[in-house]
Amino acid sequence: MTAEIPVRSLHQVERGMEEALRDFAGGMNGSELPEITAAERIDKIGNMSALAIVQASELTAKDIEEAAQSTVQAAAEIMQEAQQLAAELRANGQKVSAHLQEFAMLARKVSTAMRDTRADALSLPEKLLKN
Repeated sequence: MTAEIPVRSLHQVERGMEEALRDFAGGMNGSELPEITAAERIDKIGNMSALAIVQASELTAKDIEEAAQSTVQAAAEIMQEAQQLAAELRANGQKVSAHLQEFAMLARKVSTAMRDTRADALSLPEKLLKN
């Protein structure tokens, strides 16, 4: 069975440590405390310090995990958007390619028609002279 560690803010932990240190120092004015009492207070300060470190580490670890999760989510959204843009680019590229092929075919037809018309126009005076 594990004991639940109450979540405290760093400010609360600092205040608790300051209070424990004041209690420890306050008991020393005038005469020395019995060795057992001093050891108990030292243990209390050590335990509070350990608890504060555990709590601070836990809070920091959670922050790191949350930051990593946010980063992964952002990366997934960016990847999805990039895939969508890539698909749109491919589709637009296909459309442009089809239009260019149509233009090339039309240009060939126009070029052939112009060549034929020129040839007919140039041969017309010869036909008129022969008649």
